[in-house]
Amino acid sequence: MSKLTQYIIYGTTIAFGLVAMYSILNAGNPESFLRHIFPNPQSDIYVAGISSLVVFVLGFVISFTRDREGFRNLIEMNGRRIRSMRSDGKSDAEIADAILAAMGSRRGYKHKMARKKLIIYLSEFQ
Repeated sequence: MSKLTQYIIYGTTIAFGLVAMYSILNAGNPESFLRHIFPNPQSDIYVAGISSLVVFVLGFVISFTRDREGFRNLIEMNGRRIRSMRSDGKSDAEIADAILAAMGSRRGYKHKMARKKLIIYLSEFQ
């Protein structure tokens, strides 16, 4: 994902977050800025809910993007070692275990999740 796209997503998240915060804190206020757009105070609940949902979804997009970029950077940094291990006949699972062991991760829930993701990204690596 390009830097411009990331900045657009961050900006959109901040904008919708501010709208969500404002609409939650001013729900039903007759002098709210939202009265100019939505005269019915009941619409504040819908604005708050929808903007909060958008922030929630964009948070997942940001998290997924960071996670993906982190694993790709890890694989790129270890590219030479990965190619060497593949030429020695090692499987992607064995390579993932070796990389995670070098990082100090040996067991637990996070280790299992990282191992699964690393195997997926290793299968895409040439």
